[in-house]
Amino acid sequence: MKITVLGSQGAIPKVGKFSSSLLLKVSNSNILIDCCEGVQHQLRKNKIKLSKIDIILISHAHGDHYFGLIGLISTFSLLKRDKKLIIFCPLSVFKIIQAHIKFSKMTLSYELDLRVLNNETKINIFQNDFFYIDAFPLKHSIYTNGFIVSEKKKKRKLILQKALENNIEKIYFNNLTNRKNVVNKDGVEINYKDVTKEGDKPKKFAYCSDTAYFEDLVKNINGVDLLYCETTFLKRDQDKAKITLHSTTADAAILAKKGKVKRLLIGHFSSRYDDFNEFAEEVRTIFENVIISDEGKKIDV
Repeated sequence: MKITVLGSQGAIPKVGKFSSSLLLKVSNSNILIDCCEGVQHQLRKNKIKLSKIDIILISHAHGDHYFGLIGLISTFSLLKRDKKLIIFCPLSVFKIIQAHIKFSKMTLSYELDLRVLNNETKINIFQNDFFYIDAFPLKHSIYTNGFIVSEKKKKRKLILQKALENNIEKIYFNNLTNRKNVVNKDGVEINYKDVTKEGDKPKKFAYCSDTAYFEDLVKNINGVDLLYCETTFLKRDQDKAKITLHSTTADAAILAKKGKVKRLLIGHFSSRYDDFNEFAEEVRTIFENVIISDEGKKIDV
């Protein structure tokens, strides 16, 4: 799992900065999480091929989280994309996409699979052989979802020397790493546990876009390897956070601490601030392992 930060700012971007958007690579899939204005520029700048994007997750219908989506859908078609694109989004964004396609008389070169989110609790929305995606409700001024992307249990690792000592043919090595017993050259059944070891621990990434802090959020992100949580405001502006249903540095830090996450990635900074290191300093008074979002930053989950 690898993250590329495409945008770090809130609703009003600064020069050289963009509103919230992340690219998550998991296994051989690329997942775009929220789609800021200018996202195509950021994808190209970070050498991410547009054709490699498989899934787009839109948290909610505020413009700074989806204004880049229509342009991206159009560019895919101009580039003669032929691979299906899956988009998960609220009904409002679904209707906007449909309206644009209708009134612009756009003909797409690929299958666009739009899936509406209307869940009131945490649900699974997607899975394949390698990972699954859950959506869970946040607390914002409009219907908003957070997302968790979780790797599935990985294959076991072969202990080659033991496999050779047990006279096992190479054609059966894959069966062993897939937790299947095999019969060796001598006709003896070999237990896969005797010649393999556990694979790498599956990783989990949670994304909490615009939200006020609330206790139920803790159980939804509990124990993830990396949590992204917006920190629109510093603690001194907590009154503004309460009015707009956003999070402060303290809110994100408390969430990370109570949720026992390994690392916290903060972003969606209000344009009223210039020194983003102040955000990290405030978070560290409660939760130590914090990373500041910055355009182009790459993070191993």
